[in-house]
Amino acid sequence: MAKKKISGRCRICGSIGDLSFEHVPPRAAFNDRPVIRVNLEIALSLGPDELLTGQVQQRGMGDHTLCIPCNNNTGSWYGGNFVDWCYQGMEILRRSGGNPSLFYLNYLFPLRILKQIITMFFSVNIDGFQDKNPELVRFVLNKETRYLSPGYRFFVYYNVEGRHRSVGIVAGLRLDGRGDGPAVFSEITSPPFGYVMALDNRPPDDRLYEISRFADYGYNEFRVEEIRLPVLPTHTGVPGDYRSKDQVLREAGVKSPE
Repeated sequence: MAKKKISGRCRICGSIGDLSFEHVPPRAAFNDRPVIRVNLEIALSLGPDELLTGQVQQRGMGDHTLCIPCNNNTGSWYGGNFVDWCYQGMEILRRSGGNPSLFYLNYLFPLRILKQIITMFFSVNIDGFQDKNPELVRFVLNKETRYLSPGYRFFVYYNVEGRHRSVGIVAGLRLDGRGDGPAVFSEITSPPFGYVMALDNRPPDDRLYEISRFADYGYNEFRVEEIRLPVLPTHTGVPGDYRSKDQVLREAGVKSPE
């Protein structure tokens, strides 16, 4: 039985036509198992121990968001090196028992990794995001393009516990109580990493490790970098919420189990 074609507007180039399924993150980056999809409104209402109910998506996280050329090009240009980065991160977490406290060597092509991350953010944001951010479109669709305006900042953290999150641009108050206004950002969490794209120079949490400088490297520039990332849980569906389970329950007035 032939698969039903999904048509629409590509979230990167804006062309209208058949859309391919874009795994976010790529399928080979530990995204090949069934997931349950829930909308943000439902996710925001769930506590740390509440079970998800909803549509089961057998192929992993993702959606029909990109035209075939954009999917094929970004996958071939950036996908393989991004998967390598994820495997390195998972191995570091395995060796450290999920609690890396040292600087670890990372062998990477920084520009390719960042461009794959931005490709993912195009997919989790609504149609129209590409129209408002033509600089990011050019950055992703030309593999050699370097540098980004300082208004775009990108962050990463290790994630080993909690919920997967895939959230388009939101404006949220920082839960650490710092700052004088909301942070405007988008977030993708899928172990071993979580990623944040901040659009107003303000991340939702100061513990996040910034990788915006990855945009300054050349496409074929390979680096060995010492990186130490924070390990942050995601026990709620609230973007930018990295509280421990005990803290979430305590602030909700629920006694944590002994």
